[in-house]
Amino acid sequence: MEFRLAKELDRKEIEKIYHEGSEKLKSLGIDQWQGIEKPNLNKFPNLDKNKIVYVLEDYGKIVSTVIIYDYDIDYEKNLKATWKSPKPYVALHRIATLAEARKRGYGKKIIEFSEDFAKENNFKSVRIDTHRKNKSMQNLLTSLGYNYVGLVYLEGKNERFAYEKIL
Repeated sequence: MEFRLAKELDRKEIEKIYHEGSEKLKSLGIDQWQGIEKPNLNKFPNLDKNKIVYVLEDYGKIVSTVIIYDYDIDYEKNLKATWKSPKPYVALHRIATLAEARKRGYGKKIIEFSEDFAKENNFKSVRIDTHRKNKSMQNLLTSLGYNYVGLVYLEGKNERFAYEKIL
């Protein structure tokens, strides 16, 4: 299993994972990742230079992806949450797993690899948010030792449950 920075040649696979994630959430009646909020890589014209999009590869196939930011403006301004840890922190976004690889622990693995990355780079905590109806992500985060700390509002409007894990 390899956790690595995404490369330009990974673009189609990552976009496929995002599409499948959007479809899964839609099938569950969750409006996260729908319409104009559906994740894409438009902000990353060259994945070889991005330094924040990561993939988890198993047996030569990309099975999961995550974006790791070292700062999130929404986690500073648009919140009704109380973060417990000092800065610096990493913020995890767009965690998704290939449909055919779900229920095999890859979501857990990519978060654990992200935590290792944060520790190796001297970050104090990991922060993440999810939709209030996304129970599977909430359960995964709780099982990994994340604590619910309140609400954040993405772009000042989209309410999300905020979680944090102190490293």
